Amino acid sequence: MPAAPRSGADNGDLPSVPAVTHRFVDVAGAKGRVGLHLAEAGTGDAVLMLHGWPQHWYCWRRIVPELSGHYRLLMPDLRGFGWSDTPGYGYDPLSYAADALALLDALGLERVRLVGHDWGGFTAFLLGVAHPERFSHIVVFNAPPLWAPLTPGVIASLWRTWYVIAIASPLGPRVVADPRFLPWFVGLGGRQHVLSADDVQVYARRLQHPARARASCLLYRSYLRAANDIFLRRRYHGDHLSVPTRLVFGDEDFYVPRSYITGFEQHAPALDVEFVSGCGHFLPEERPDLATARLRDFLSA
Repeated sequence: MPAAPRSGADNGDLPSVPAVTHRFVDVAGAKGRVGLHLAEAGTGDAVLMLHGWPQHWYCWRRIVPELSGHYRLLMPDLRGFGWSDTPGYGYDPLSYAADALALLDALGLERVRLVGHDWGGFTAFLLGVAHPERFSHIVVFNAPPLWAPLTPGVIASLWRTWYVIAIASPLGPRVVADPRFLPWFVGLGGRQHVLSADDVQVYARRLQHPARARASCLLYRSYLRAANDIFLRRRYHGDHLSVPTRLVFGDEDFYVPRSYITGFEQHAPALDVEFVSGCGHFLPEERPDLATARLRDFLSA
C-alpha cells in the first residue's frame, strides 16, 4: 500500500491547469513497484518533463499552454513529491532515473524527448548517459552536468549548500514542513515576486505531509553522496553524453552557481550551454516565455 493516499485530500487538492489531465501509473521502479501521479497535456511526440525540489508537476504550468500545442507532455511527480507514492526508499537520482524508464515502459514509449529542472535535470543527465537510445533530445534547466571539477570557484561557493545540511539532518522533516521555510527558500533562489504566495503554497502544502517531508530529507542525504561522486570520486569521468542536449541556466542562481558549469566539454560534446542573465534558479517559472521558446526550438531540431 502507498504511504500517502492517492487523492488530493491530504493537504490540498490538485491545482487546476487548463488542458491538463491526471492519472496514476503503477510502475516497476527502483527497488519495487511505485505509483506515480502523472499530469498530461497535448498530443503528438512525447516529452518527459522531470521537476526538481521543492516542486512537482505544477512547475511546468506556464509552459503547458504553448508547448502542448506541439507535443504530448508527460509531467510526473517524482516519488515522494506531489501526489505520487511515498515509499520509505528510493530518494536519489539513480532511483528517479529507474522510475522514469519504468514510466516510459508502462506507457509503451520507446524513445522520447526529455526535459528536467534541478533534481530532474540531474536525473536527465544520468538518463542521457546511461540510456541514450531512449532519448532523442534533452533540455536541462539549472542543474549541474556530471563532470564538474572541484575548482577554486566551486570550493568558494560551497557555503551556499548549507541548506542541504539542514534538510538532510534528523531535524530535516521539521525544517521542510515549517510554513516559513519554503517561501524563504524560493525567494532566495529565484527573482523576488516571480512566484506568488499562492504558487509557493501549492508546493508547501504537499511538503507539510510527514511522509513527503521525510522524502525530502532522504533526497538531500543522497545529495551528499552525489556531490562526493562528482567532485571527489569523479564517478562519471568515464561516461559520455552523446544525446543532443541543451543546458539553459539562470546566471543568478543562488543554489547552483555558474562555477559548477565547467569541465564537461570532453565528456559531452553534444552539450550546448546558454546562460540567461537576470534569472535565478526557477527558470521555467521565472522566464516561461524564454523556456518555452528554447524548448520549442531545440526539441524540434
